[in-house]
Amino acid sequence: MHPLRAPYFFVLPVALACLLTACGGGGGGDDATSPPSGDGFTLGGAVTGLGQGKRLVLQNNGAADLDVAASGTFTFAGRIAAGSAYAVTVKTQPQGQTCAVAQGSGTATANVGDVAVRCADLPAARYSVGGTVSGLAAGGGLVLQNNGGDDLAVSANGGFTFATPLAAGTAYAVAVKTQPAGQACTVKSGSGTLGSANQSSVEVACATQAAALPEGDWEMTLCSQVLPGTWGRTLWRIARQSDTRAAIEQGMVLYSNSQCAGTGTVQTSPAGALGTVAFDRTGATATLAAFWGAWSQPTGLTSRTVWARKGAYLCVLGDTTPSVLPTAQAVESAADLSIAGKGCYTKR
Repeated sequence: MHPLRAPYFFVLPVALACLLTACGGGGGGDDATSPPSGDGFTLGGAVTGLGQGKRLVLQNNGAADLDVAASGTFTFAGRIAAGSAYAVTVKTQPQGQTCAVAQGSGTATANVGDVAVRCADLPAARYSVGGTVSGLAAGGGLVLQNNGGDDLAVSANGGFTFATPLAAGTAYAVAVKTQPAGQACTVKSGSGTLGSANQSSVEVACATQAAALPEGDWEMTLCSQVLPGTWGRTLWRIARQSDTRAAIEQGMVLYSNSQCAGTGTVQTSPAGALGTVAFDRTGATATLAAFWGAWSQPTGLTSRTVWARKGAYLCVLGDTTPSVLPTAQAVESAADLSIAGKGCYTKR
């Protein structure tokens, strides 16, 4: 008999039974091979430039909305499986801003934290300033300004718009920089602050100015020889007695050269009184002012005359009843011929 062998034979069946029943406790084989519930990778990055109080909504693969309320880091709530694709996009832009995504797509092989979302302010909305012009004479040279610049030349009645639009909330002030010849233009409703729409209510009204009668000494442009070695120009000395009446005397300006160059010498003795002119109507073009009147001469003779002021010139034109120069345009044509023939006067 071998009494020590009995335990040996007893241990083998027990060990075998223990192996077959997974001695030591714990779960089954299926639990040992299943991945843990938190398996996968995180997806996130950083937002920069998001304005205070503004909100941005991001998505991954067109879903999983993530509301972002401030610049800084962000992480989507769910995990993405290893080897799966991701694509971060902007679902909702913040008001007044635009956000762009960089490094936003790829395949997950580890936690993703380098998605960059950069936000920037949108350019401020800009609106035009304009209005209408009325009463501008043909050929008028009106120049408008807004806020002391942005010059706008206007050549006809109707709508106008300055070239440079302005942001909402910006002040505007429309003014006349250059008045058209023979006219005065005024601005109505020309200043204010732009809202969120184009401004087109500025009104510019032009009217023909009541041209002033000439006065003082006026010298004819034609230079003629009056004596051997002496040349001269006719002088008119005009004394304005009222807005519609002027008295005239005639003299000469004498020169020692055939070009009538220099200051010359005024000779008014013996001065010839030419009488008075009573003007009864006026007219104008864009470049000329005309005065129609009755000329009463010292001899008692009365005749019709038209005086025309164009640029630096004063032209004295004969007329009849009815007028042979009934309009300012007709007067201007006659004045142009007289200027070309050196028959008009310039202020001395």
